[in-house]
Amino acid sequence: HIPVMAEELVSGLNIKRGDVIIDMTFGAGGHTKFIMENYKHCKVIALDRDEKAFEIAQDLSKKFKGRIIPLLGKFSELDKLLSENGIVENSLNAALLDAGCSSMQFDQPERGFSLVRDGPLDMRMDGNRSEGQITAADVVNNLDEEELTEIIYKYGDERNARNISSSIIENRPISTTLELARVVSMAFSQTSDVFRVDSLGRRCHIATKTFMAIRIFVNDELNEICHGIKTSEKYLMNGGKMGVITFHSLEDRVVKRMLKQIEISKPFNVKMGVGKRSKTERRYWKREQSLLLPSGEEIEQNPRSRSAKLRIATRCRDG
Repeated sequence: HIPVMAEELVSGLNIKRGDVIIDMTFGAGGHTKFIMENYKHCKVIALDRDEKAFEIAQDLSKKFKGRIIPLLGKFSELDKLLSENGIVENSLNAALLDAGCSSMQFDQPERGFSLVRDGPLDMRMDGNRSEGQITAADVVNNLDEEELTEIIYKYGDERNARNISSSIIENRPISTTLELARVVSMAFSQTSDVFRVDSLGRRCHIATKTFMAIRIFVNDELNEICHGIKTSEKYLMNGGKMGVITFHSLEDRVVKRMLKQIEISKPFNVKMGVGKRSKTERRYWKREQSLLLPSGEEIEQNPRSRSAKLRIATRCRDG
């Protein structure tokens, strides 16, 4: 597992001897391992909602005794988890968040994230941990055409959402990932090629945006990002750093709005002053001016990093 933009992220967090950092998306542990190996006297709180990732964090904590605190839960559960583990407000030096689905989850067909490896339509990042959570199969087999269209268009930025939804309705029940990928491809009648070129010039499967949209909906990912940043506001000390890596424009838009303290549901028009923070409202974040992107060398070594964007912000208490 190769962590995305590890050097740029850790440099932006300005980690020093004795710092306590929270890795909010531990995954396979790439970023935490990088910190452990390069900053010998730091501690990492390793959070993930995936039970498999939690097991990896537990194993890694045995190697770096006393330096890793594994936590199992979502961003929306983090406040409670930190409190239960004796972590007080305004005490952490840095936080990092690597949004989206982990490579480890994509590589496990039985999790239902991959559209090139057949598996059940699941897509739950929590696995079986959260009783009653909907699966991707629940979404594609039970929602009506209008609801499916809204999800695919809103979360996947898919212009062909209406035709895709119609194809899903006509061909359900759908139970596997390859079956869904085939049904989605049927909505593109103009082409026999199941690949197209995205905005970054990459060839990608025509079902990629639909899979992403359903995954985001199933895991409530955008609201979870909001919870993660809000909890970071509470637990980072004044001057503490936060680094967020996103992989598509919708995630990045949410992060920018949260750091500007603009409600996600509000329209944003700078010229009209709509959605701007009022002068009397407390300011929680000072954003770094430059957006960081992966180097050409990293993209060559780790193609997954191609669409990554890194934003760094500093926690501040002043009004």
